[in-house]
Amino acid sequence: MNSLTEPLAELVRFVLRPFGYLAFVLALGALSVAAKLLGEKHELGFFAGRVGHMIWRYPEVTRRGVQMAWLAWAALIVLAVSPISPTHWDEIVLAAVALGVIWRRLAAARRVEH
Repeated sequence: MNSLTEPLAELVRFVLRPFGYLAFVLALGALSVAAKLLGEKHELGFFAGRVGHMIWRYPEVTRRGVQMAWLAWAALIVLAVSPISPTHWDEIVLAAVALGVIWRRLAAARRVEH
């Protein structure tokens, strides 16, 4: 019985793993947002900022999650520009998300240079 459940468990993990990566990146984003909204003086904001910053320092941990998030974004943008989508607001929102991420990375790169 064990020999039958192991391949099934591996298949389920393979299918669900991308969602785990996305959940991880969303959780890191939530930590960053909480830190910004609450501020350094608030205990939870201070803690969220420190934990988020500590995890983001390790690219080997965050790389796959970020790659999966960009892959999900690409799939959503393809769906948004397809004839299936009845509105163009989804395209605007997805473009704004991408521009926000790129702007944040450029701003962080400028801070490091100075």
